[in-house]
Amino acid sequence: MMNETSPQRVTVSEGRLMVSGVPGSFVQGAARPLRLEAEALQPVGGFALRESVLHDERRLEGVARVVADRLDRIGAPIAGEHLALTIRSLPESASGQRILLGIEALADGESERLAATLWLPAAAFAALREDLRQGQAGLVSLSATTNLWVADGERDSPPDRPVTWHLGVSQDGSPTPARGLVESLSWRAATPPEPEAPAEIEAAPAEEDPAETAAEALARLNWTVRQMTLVLVFLLIVIALK
Repeated sequence: MMNETSPQRVTVSEGRLMVSGVPGSFVQGAARPLRLEAEALQPVGGFALRESVLHDERRLEGVARVVADRLDRIGAPIAGEHLALTIRSLPESASGQRILLGIEALADGESERLAATLWLPAAAFAALREDLRQGQAGLVSLSATTNLWVADGERDSPPDRPVTWHLGVSQDGSPTPARGLVESLSWRAATPPEPEAPAEIEAAPAEEDPAETAAEALARLNWTVRQMTLVLVFLLIVIALK
């Protein structure tokens, strides 16, 4: 919840975000990806009329969790380790070959809850929905590059040390949504009868994993370009949904 007694002062200087009353500073562009796992997906059907245009509201809903790390928001911790997950198909006019992730904090009575939306190209959404129908998508896994914040001292944490990802905060104390570009998405049956390779969709050509130091350097080099791409694609989605 936002602090109603004393407005927080939020400043960004040289890529570091600082919030009054919160110790330390926060940065973006961590080398490691955000990893999520989701289960208990359920198909939801329907259509909605918006501005005299009929929109397809078919989606998948379930519960996701952050793998190894934690997700929170700066200035006002949100209780709970899980996110409500909604998976939707991208509009045909904006689908392309990218898989997008959005994360936000939603009001839930007197508190807030974390929620994520995954946008898939139409073909990928249809494949996931069909495998879910056949019982082959009991566990969905993804990794994504995001504009979430981490504490300055955690940006270069080794892979075996958990970090806490944070939603940013605006001047009025409300949390700012985060965006992500999904690098890989895979799913498998929750209890497969025999070992087999998971169905996998690579959202974009991925580099081989070289030494960790080289991976960190590459991630930082590409991070700004990825964020610009995310903004453009999300704008296309907004336009397509109107």
